[in-house]
Amino acid sequence: MMYIMFSLVLTIVFAGMSYKKGNGTQVAWLSVFVFLFWGMVNYFGMPTLNPWGYWGVWFELLSTTLFAASISLYDVESNDMDFDYSRKVNWFVPIGILWFMLIANMASSRMFNAGAYNSKLEVQEVSYENFATDVDVIAVDKMIVADYDLARKVVEDRLEEDPGLGSRCVVGRMTLQQLSGEFTIDGGKKLVFDNDIIWVAPLEHSGFWKWLTNDVTPGYMLVYANDPTKNYLITEVNGKPLKLKYIESGLFGDDIERHIRENGYVFQGITEHNFEIDENGNPYWVLCNYKPTIGFDGADDALGVITVDCQKGTIEKYAIKDAPEWVDHIQPADFVTDQITWWGELKHGWWNSWMSRKDVQEPTPGMVLVYSDGQTFWYTGIRSAGGDTATSGFMLVNARTKEARYYRVSGVNEQEAARIVEDQNFAKAAHYRATSPVLYNVRGVPTYFMTLKGESGNVTGYAFMAVTNRQAVGVGSSKKQAESNYLQALKRTTNDTIKDGAVVVSEAKEYTVRDITIEEGTYFILFNEVRGKEFTGSSEFFRELKWTKPGSKVKVTYSEGSSSVIPLDSFDNLDFSF
Repeated sequence: MMYIMFSLVLTIVFAGMSYKKGNGTQVAWLSVFVFLFWGMVNYFGMPTLNPWGYWGVWFELLSTTLFAASISLYDVESNDMDFDYSRKVNWFVPIGILWFMLIANMASSRMFNAGAYNSKLEVQEVSYENFATDVDVIAVDKMIVADYDLARKVVEDRLEEDPGLGSRCVVGRMTLQQLSGEFTIDGGKKLVFDNDIIWVAPLEHSGFWKWLTNDVTPGYMLVYANDPTKNYLITEVNGKPLKLKYIESGLFGDDIERHIRENGYVFQGITEHNFEIDENGNPYWVLCNYKPTIGFDGADDALGVITVDCQKGTIEKYAIKDAPEWVDHIQPADFVTDQITWWGELKHGWWNSWMSRKDVQEPTPGMVLVYSDGQTFWYTGIRSAGGDTATSGFMLVNARTKEARYYRVSGVNEQEAARIVEDQNFAKAAHYRATSPVLYNVRGVPTYFMTLKGESGNVTGYAFMAVTNRQAVGVGSSKKQAESNYLQALKRTTNDTIKDGAVVVSEAKEYTVRDITIEEGTYFILFNEVRGKEFTGSSEFFRELKWTKPGSKVKVTYSEGSSSVIPLDSFDNLDFSF
């Protein structure tokens, strides 16, 4: 209704400005056209109608008054343009609006507000060593294997297994989400999540006629990011069938953003649609509620989130501090990228950012999510302006609160890390391609983790690489093998002790070898006295490993952290001597 009212206001403005004696009929028909045109634009475009901070109202006013001023010069009787003074006054209106827009835009610019832009993101610079406690170690088997493309391929294949459903629905946009909770799905199967990373996507209508015929879609897709073989087509949650009505492929009142706008949010900034599920498996849309904060339209900043129940259409608005725990991230990636850029560029003012470029820094291309024990962070490398592959540090920005921490330490950026991994013999020979790196804490070391893909798009290998050490690279056909090779590379290339949060450094212990095997140059050892742990080593460091067999008595030391795969710090075969 508000869009119809605004279209009517524009029509009245047009008619009032363009009418003069003798052209009433023409103006009446043109007014109908103006009303229908802006009605369509507003209905389908759904601009924010707040006149302060958003340009939609002003662009439409400018266009309308320019058209009206032009029409008012036309003389019906002479069939020519009439430039009498009384008609020229009409041009003052669009010119005035244009001047306002130019002045408002300039007043919001970084040129006049460098300090305000620079301080939009409050950044705390911390020691590199803080990373080990700021980001928790997670088990290697929980690391993300399925990127967006692979996850989508998996669920699309799953959907095609049901021909009836595959013909009426398509898989919607996928969202990566960290989830804790439990619920039952189709057939009573129970799913339990403990800060697990999952991809979720709604089933969307495959076209207009499917929307018209079916009205709702019957559920959503879910795939574990660490194990894409665990994927589900979910049409029932806790014994209740799913009926998704408010989705992106819905039309008219079923369109998710139109549903929000029509229910009292026409004057508020809304961006970024994320499909997420709560701890009970119920599907929602999560949208960022934002507003400009500098000048007229500068520095868009998140205020909170708006959630919409996909089935009932219930709308809830939350401030950042009140958002439900299952909402993964509130801060849009582009907002965070912009604010990191202003922090890096404008510390010495706008002029310096253009001319001398002293101390100017910038984020590396791309933004990735980092997960740590229920928290979510945006990660990016920080490099000097004009830098190519090297970074001067990296930044973690809390994806809910926007709390930012900058770790100043030299390293390589994400793109260079992928190139280095692809240049390893394991990947180079087979022309494998690395996925976008994800940052993890591996034994206290900031580490990029990547999967390697073949031409089919399937995962063919894994890779680890230290952010701060381009020589510390480990690849392998399994995560366990890649991790072991990586830890060996760390030992070879650094004199620092490898730590793992609350790491326990053992005293020398005597064990009996239960089993020993070698995979791609790495020895994996099981001891009778230790259950549930694998120990790894290389004959490059411990040559006696080549002569060790089940039953051998050995003396070892190691640093034990959260991983079940533990690299040996020393190894002595007590049954063997050279």
